[in-house]
Amino acid sequence: MAAKLSDVVYDVIVVGGGPMGLSAAYQCTAKENKTVIVIEKYTFGNAYGSSPGFGRQFRTCYSERNLCELAIETSPLWDELMEELNEKSLLRRTGVLWFGVGTVETGEGNIDKAVENLRDLQQKYTLLEGKEDILKDERFSFVSQAVNDIDKPKALYLDDGGTINVLALIRSLVKKLKEKETGLLEKANVECIDYSSQYVLKLSVVSDQKQQLIYGKKVIMTPGADVNCLLSTLQPAFTKRINLLIYLWGSTYFKSKKTVDQMPGTQSDSCEWPVWIFFGQPDDSSTEKAQNLNVFYGFPNEKMKSCYAKVAPAFTSSQIFDFELYAPSIENRPLDLNALHFTSAFVEKSMPSLSPTLLEDEFATCLSGFAVLVSGSKTEDDQSAGFVLDFLPGEGINKRLVLYTGGWGMKFVPVIGKILADLTIRGRTDYSKLIEPMNINRGILVEDKDISQTKSGQKQVGLTIS
Repeated sequence: MAAKLSDVVYDVIVVGGGPMGLSAAYQCTAKENKTVIVIEKYTFGNAYGSSPGFGRQFRTCYSERNLCELAIETSPLWDELMEELNEKSLLRRTGVLWFGVGTVETGEGNIDKAVENLRDLQQKYTLLEGKEDILKDERFSFVSQAVNDIDKPKALYLDDGGTINVLALIRSLVKKLKEKETGLLEKANVECIDYSSQYVLKLSVVSDQKQQLIYGKKVIMTPGADVNCLLSTLQPAFTKRINLLIYLWGSTYFKSKKTVDQMPGTQSDSCEWPVWIFFGQPDDSSTEKAQNLNVFYGFPNEKMKSCYAKVAPAFTSSQIFDFELYAPSIENRPLDLNALHFTSAFVEKSMPSLSPTLLEDEFATCLSGFAVLVSGSKTEDDQSAGFVLDFLPGEGINKRLVLYTGGWGMKFVPVIGKILADLTIRGRTDYSKLIEPMNINRGILVEDKDISQTKSGQKQVGLTIS
């Protein structure tokens, strides 16, 4: 940048340079012609938050009605974004398959509720009921044996689903932002967000061991699971924290028994697989130390790993992998090996084209926080999968701080980027009805003084989670 940061007053400062923050910055610059700087604690494209690995799932099936609608709204925006960024690989539509027990409730949702939403919203889908119909459908033969032990299995299939290329998404957004001369500051830690002036916000940032001040009119906060650490930097002090449950989900890749070249055009060719989620009943033999919830998800293979397919547990095997309020530090994040062993057993039993051998050099941890209601709050059936998307409340803030955190949000990157830009620039959005269940005042805030331990990443005590 030609000018010193302290000489510039940006229209918008984005704190958090993951896909959501970059998408919001892109909307503010490319669509709204605002001056923007993005501040990232690590590097753009890092693997420390909720975006590690090469791919994430896109789907329009959701148990939550508003998220189902939001995903449907997002689908054409992915096509629009690929056109604008000149990168057709951002979303590869291979279809999406949910199958297993229709009534089982999981962190990924519920088949029966998703079907109800899709039907009410007049979406196209295929629903198979019973083992015979599922097992004979060649589209799902790569994993359909998983329903053998289920009395009345169901399979929900939609064409509008597939794999989001996370690295291509981040790189394309960064490239476009550079073209727009957007400020991009990485390896920079925000130590203070001072909103005491009604005219300008002042951020104290440490980068390359040097402290600098960055001034702006509005701030978009997309800190992921580090949200409570960021809230602690506000001055005047913001005394509340998001009641966040943070999960460390393990993931890994399994090698194909034969290469794609040897078995093209078949369901052994994992290029053709849909993204999928299996909903099983929890294993009765589970113990307190290692519980197998029997819910798994997977992908077709990826260009960067053509002989491998990603299969992962959609759960943690023990509470030692679940954290409250503050995420564990990078060096103190345990790997859920028990859940990965359960995944290997699932592959061995249900996915004959993959080798079930666990490959240690392929292990990864995906971290995500979910906002949950505090005990005693009004309970709602729909908590929007733990998302928070709202103005930060408080005297003096005056809609100048917009916050997004929580949930698995990669599917919604284009639309949430647009919503964040709308709220920041105009103070409103056309999607207000769909994000209303994500409001910050729905009973998910706790007083900072009630938090009994430090922000070291250790489990917090003294709070009752509903």
